[in-house]
This record gives sequence, C-alpha cells and structure tokens, in this order.
Amino acid sequence: MRRLPLSTAVLLLLSVAPLTACGGDSDDAAATASAADAEGDSGEAGEEEGGEEEGGEQAGTPQTVDCPDEATAVDLPAGFAAPLPAGAVVVAVQERDGGRTVVTAVVPEAEPDVLAELQTAYPDAGLTLTEGETEERDAESNFTGDDVVGRWGIRELADCSAPATRIDVVVRSS
Repeated sequence: MRRLPLSTAVLLLLSVAPLTACGGDSDDAAATASAADAEGDSGEAGEEEGGEEEGGEQAGTPQTVDCPDEATAVDLPAGFAAPLPAGAVVVAVQERDGGRTVVTAVVPEAEPDVLAELQTAYPDAGLTLTEGETEERDAESNFTGDDVVGRWGIRELADCSAPATRIDVVVRSS
C-alpha cells in the first residue's frame, strides 16, 4: 500500500471540505488556515481554527465579517506577497508561526467577478494557481511562486445589500 505525504493528504481532505462564510457559520479561512497549519510545523498550541484558545480568547480567523460598506479596515502587512481584489477592505491580519500570514478581507463585488479577477491577478503577479475548486457560491485555490506558497478561499456574502465577497488568504514564505 502506498502512503500519501501528509501535506498531500491534508490538501485532498480540504479540497472536499465545504467552505462557509458569514452569518455565524464557520468560514473559508478555517479550512484555508488549517491547510497552512498542515504545511507548517503545527498550529498554535491550544487553538482550534475559528474557535477559542484556552482562557476563552478568540482564535483562528473571524467567524463573521461585516459587509464592505460597514467594514472597519486594518493595515495589510508591507510586502504581502498575494494580490487582493480591487476594492478589498482588509478586516483581519494574523501573523502565525512558520512565517505564515493570514489575511481576511471583504470585496464589494459578486463572487464570480472576484474569482475571474483572481484567476488573472495571480498569474500576472508571477504566482501559479494549483489545486482548487469552484462551486456555486465559493471557490478556493492553492498557489505557488518564487519563495511563497499559499491558499485563498472566497465566498459570497449573501446577507449584504449589494453584491459582496469574503476572501481569506494564507501566505507562507518557502
């Protein structure tokens, strides 16, 4: 019997895991960040993605996000290696062990438009899109490039009055 490398097995499992977004559901980033944890050494001790650490502190990425017109922006780290869609409002940034950065943003565009932009922007930035999938209201993809690997996930934000999409991106220097 032939065994798969751990990172391949995790990516296969994550490729079939459903991704959800706002409204109190778990989010794309939980699967995305879990993939990054699997690529790195290990997750942070005592942490469950999107859950709570020991002591009751919030861990993982935001469970819910505001619509773009109500979102409070935070600064994107200087030199962040992955492109974000035009108009993206960065709402959360986490620096993790293993040189990983997790970014959550909301975009004032419909999910199919965001997907089309990402499918062009990543190759234009010298990043190769690899394993991924597209469904009716969400999509995800791994990517690689010079000295960087990562994964993004997008999901329609159905509760917003205008079309909007959530994007979660994990980037790790290789």
